[in-house]
Amino acid sequence: MDYSTRRLKELREEADKSQQWVADTIGISDTAYQNYEHGKRDIPSNVLEALAELYDTSTDYLLGLVNYKNKRVSPSSSDSLFVDVPLYGSIAAGKPIEMIERDGTHPVPASVMDEHSNAFLLKVVGQSMNRILPDGCYALIDPCDDIERDNQPHAVCVNGYDATIKRVHKLDNGFELVPDSTDPTFKPKVYDYGEEGTEEITVIGRVVYHVLPFDWSY
Repeated sequence: MDYSTRRLKELREEADKSQQWVADTIGISDTAYQNYEHGKRDIPSNVLEALAELYDTSTDYLLGLVNYKNKRVSPSSSDSLFVDVPLYGSIAAGKPIEMIERDGTHPVPASVMDEHSNAFLLKVVGQSMNRILPDGCYALIDPCDDIERDNQPHAVCVNGYDATIKRVHKLDNGFELVPDSTDPTFKPKVYDYGEEGTEEITVIGRVVYHVLPFDWSY
């Protein structure tokens, strides 16, 4: 089984769809689709493009040419040692990433993106996390909507406003946002949903890596 047939099956099963559903959705017969998924026939370019659109990925991923499932991520060089990843200056809660204006892209090692193919970059502003994330760097955010690794740095939105990055401690009924700074005036803050008027915390994703912009300096 080659890359395209294996990935067609993997993507279909991840989506929990039948072969008939996929065939109907892209407008081909069930028999034709089965031939493509089983590797009995080559996939025409128009069908390949339709499948890539269906799974929100790239034709290169379907063909096994890249390992980056997210179609927003693309190789930055012919040897693919790095990939260009979307960069955002800020993110608001409740708004899809695709709908927010981004500040271009920045290369990230391909080996990192292999592990976090849906990740995006968020610019870090300020000194509240400067022990691990210097002011002006780009933090790589792996999207999630819950805290699976307690006390790890996450990007969150507070009450629907712009994103902030803090170590996040999940409480029984709320969150504690903890800075990691050389400046002792930055203090942890508890958001207790048991208290009336507490601002809502929305988890955007976990920080898994960071890179420095090309013009960054000490």
